[in-house]
Amino acid sequence: MWVVCGALLIACLQTVPLMDSVSARPIPSQEKDQRTPEQQKIDSQLLYALYQMRGEAEAKGVPTEPIPLEKDAKGRVLVDIRAPVTKKVLARIEKLGGNVVSSSERYQSIIAYLQLGKIESLARSKEVKFIAPKAQSMTN
Repeated sequence: MWVVCGALLIACLQTVPLMDSVSARPIPSQEKDQRTPEQQKIDSQLLYALYQMRGEAEAKGVPTEPIPLEKDAKGRVLVDIRAPVTKKVLARIEKLGGNVVSSSERYQSIIAYLQLGKIESLARSKEVKFIAPKAQSMTN
């Protein structure tokens, strides 16, 4: 009996599609499978916003609803870049038109405003491990 229940549970879990946290709809695994090495370093919300900006969202089967991202007056997105805090990485961010807000060597985190269209270029840097929207605090 337990073997049957276990097998049934495994079968059910294998058929559950991945869900998008933004729109709560299934994400085609094919979109994730087709990501370039630099896109694999970028949070899905940022990628979806990038696809929307380029007019590729519908063709890729990702959410077309606006994605809430914090932006500055120049339209740059506030991101958390996980990378060693070095002069080279900071200079790369500034060269791409970014504005470093803060950094933590201890946590290898750089908070910066960066144009959405420049995020893939930054992700190509071997030092960069991951780029995500800056986490926002919430009060309860």
